[in-house]
Amino acid sequence: MSLDDMSSLVRSIIPLGTSRANVQRIFVAEGRATLKAKAGDSSVEKYIYDIDLCHYYIWRWNISADYDASNLLRQAYVNGNIVFPNGNPKKDISKVAEEGKKASIYRMQRPRPGAYKGEISLVFLLFDRDSDTKTTNDQTLIGAGPSRADPMNMGKLITYTDVDPWRSIFDFDAADRIVPYQGDCAKVDGLMKVQIKAQKR
Repeated sequence: MSLDDMSSLVRSIIPLGTSRANVQRIFVAEGRATLKAKAGDSSVEKYIYDIDLCHYYIWRWNISADYDASNLLRQAYVNGNIVFPNGNPKKDISKVAEEGKKASIYRMQRPRPGAYKGEISLVFLLFDRDSDTKTTNDQTLIGAGPSRADPMNMGKLITYTDVDPWRSIFDFDAADRIVPYQGDCAKVDGLMKVQIKAQKR
């Protein structure tokens, strides 16, 4: 249900050293996530899973994994944040522009039209070291999102800082499907009406 829950789950079911085949079995074959390989780096892939929270928010689980030459897990990420402190370190993107080039910060939006009752887009700031958005290995972002995948209680707003866009909730890759919320959306609508009335007072 929460970011902390998912990080704990990942640590328990795919410890460091798990084979790529087993990770794919758990998240893709059994969990029905969408598998995406990182362009230009066959040792990195991600498993994305989108949930429609009653059209108020499209929640994304973006679980990504780094493998070694033997296809064994060396690090995992949940929505861009490291799972294993003793795994491979997070890539550090220099905030100094490359020689002869200039860095840029872009205000960007990730459209989420399915959330037509709430957040139809996710806003974030993208740092690009060479100002070329086509080269993605020198990019990092800052953005925010809720801490819980529950429209009745979405927790607190958390900030994602210095996150690889490809591993984040803001990435533009599409999931094969968006799964509907398994709870009662009528109750969610009722809660939202109460909250809107309270805000107007």
